[in-house]
Amino acid sequence: MSIPRQVSRSRSLFFSTYWLYGAGMLILIGMLLRERALSLLGLLTLCTAGGSWLWARYSLDRVEYSRSLSADRLFSGESVTMKFSVINRKLLPLAWLDIEDQIGDRLKIVDRDILPSGVPGVVVMRITTAARWYERVTWSIEVACPSRGYHSLGPITLRSGDLFGFFNRTETLPDIAWLTVYPKIVALDEVGVPARHLFGDRRIRRQIITDPSRTAGVRDYRPEDSIRHVDWKATARVQSLQTKIFEPTTEVQFGIFLNLDTFEHYWEGLDYERAEGAIVVAASLAVRAIRERHAVGMYANGVVGGSDQALRVRTGRSPSQQEEILGGLAKLSPIASLNFPRLLRAETMRFPWGSTIVIVTGIMTDAIAAVMVEMVSEGHQVMVLTVGDDVSVPPMRGVSVFPLDQKRLSDAVPKQHHYAIRMTSGEVPTMAYGGAHGS
Repeated sequence: MSIPRQVSRSRSLFFSTYWLYGAGMLILIGMLLRERALSLLGLLTLCTAGGSWLWARYSLDRVEYSRSLSADRLFSGESVTMKFSVINRKLLPLAWLDIEDQIGDRLKIVDRDILPSGVPGVVVMRITTAARWYERVTWSIEVACPSRGYHSLGPITLRSGDLFGFFNRTETLPDIAWLTVYPKIVALDEVGVPARHLFGDRRIRRQIITDPSRTAGVRDYRPEDSIRHVDWKATARVQSLQTKIFEPTTEVQFGIFLNLDTFEHYWEGLDYERAEGAIVVAASLAVRAIRERHAVGMYANGVVGGSDQALRVRTGRSPSQQEEILGGLAKLSPIASLNFPRLLRAETMRFPWGSTIVIVTGIMTDAIAAVMVEMVSEGHQVMVLTVGDDVSVPPMRGVSVFPLDQKRLSDAVPKQHHYAIRMTSGEVPTMAYGGAHGS
């Protein structure tokens, strides 16, 4: 399928209409004075300008450009190969061809110079080549992907012209490609979490429990039933309290809740390394749980890029569960946008009794602790993984706490620019933008 192009007119930084008028005057004066030199000079100027204009005018006609990736999904720290191809399908050769491809600035082009662009977060990779008639030119470029994210490639700008560079023509191809870079996966033992404590080191007898996400019917309400399971539509229909009947299951659900708050108050800013470290831990937990054949779900209080929705991947064991979770984490903004205790309370109400709830957080507040107490009272197994050496979790019965090795976790997080808060002498918070090692 051909890509529609945005074509600009051929233009010149050298020739102008004054040259054409001047050349015409030279020809006229030469003819009147019978001076062949003047006439030849004017004619040569017209031929040069006209020939150069025609060359530039048709230089990009029947020129095909393509770009392909060796993979469109990979993990942080890996590399991908981009292959480019240019085909000149006409007799007129390309004396020169400039190719400019806009690429996200978190991708690293290996052995190629990049240029700044006028778009924030985007750089330009420029390639200059030439092509004879009916010639194909191909080359490969390695792209390192140190940071997770949903990175864009394109649009592409082609620029060519005549042999002397008097005229040039520009075309823009809205060829947008996307590269999904998953968070880095680390061994849980390496960051200070014995995996056997999370997933168990021996097989246990499976118990029959109910799954509140699958309703089998309704029945009359009993005093021991939870008011949360009342079916109000059925109650209104029969004029007596009706409670839902859930399908039995032997599957213990494993819910991972990622808290992107790094300070108690939003105006205090964002600790980038702590937030990214929490995302790495959440991804590593999900991959390990899926490999252990658990039904896994992922929830976060950050918005997924390209949407206005928070990350919510319901628990499941489908073959695509790992790809859906990692893809959501790759696109996840590190800035919290929802109240985490409220999200935790609302989503854990859907989990059946006996489920395992793992909270990955860089802070601990009274509101989060209160929700954890409620979850324990409802029969859930609650575990907290703390990111940061200054996170203190109050002792709570039935809650297991695992502080992560911050130094080892920091090695898995790429150093990037991040926002930080500085307090002035008047105790007024001011936002400052600093580097990865900014003061």
